[in-house]
Amino acid sequence: MKKTMFTAAALLLLLSACNSGGDTGEIDRLRDEAIAIHDDIMPQISAFDRNTIKIDSLLSSLPQLKSENPDIDTAQTRSNLSGLKDRLNEATNAMMDWMTEFDVDPQDKSAAEIKTYYEGEVEKVKQMKQLFDEVAKESAEKLAQF
Repeated sequence: MKKTMFTAAALLLLLSACNSGGDTGEIDRLRDEAIAIHDDIMPQISAFDRNTIKIDSLLSSLPQLKSENPDIDTAQTRSNLSGLKDRLNEATNAMMDWMTEFDVDPQDKSAAEIKTYYEGEVEKVKQMKQLFDEVAKESAEKLAQF
């Protein structure tokens, strides 16, 4: 009887360890995936900052651009560049907010809660990557003429 209870207890402990190990592996994978996506898009921030500076320079020199190219619609150019600057700032701020809020090692949560948290973070960072890709493409298109 004691052998049976001991064996049953050992089996339960073993199963418990295996289950939490699987969760830990999945949690680590999700956290690593979120960080990898972040690491992939983070270098674009410096290009976005340079583009913002270029836009500020272009906006301040619109009269000169008009004299060099009389066909330019300065109102439309100002609107396009201002909108692009807003999008660049939106993407940069999204990254900064995400980095500030991201919890690398959540405490006082169950494995299921941590897994759910990282699943949400992976989704957030994927959406941010899409935003970065769109803004990078928009920047290339709109700034190519300058």
